[in-house]
Amino acid sequence: MTPRTKLLLVLPVIAAVVIVLVYFQLFASPIVIAVIFILWVAVTVRNKRKFDRQKAQN
Repeated sequence: MTPRTKLLLVLPVIAAVVIVLVYFQLFASPIVIAVIFILWVAVTVRNKRKFDRQKAQN
């Protein structure tokens, strides 16, 4: 599966999660904000390592 295909599959899921969070006003919760931030940091670190490995191979 290409990265573009993965992105196209994940974007509707992310949009649905955001809509649910907004509907239930969970963005006002510090716990939800902290969880979102931790997930963002984890994905950023993972992607950085992945791209660094790709650069090293080329």
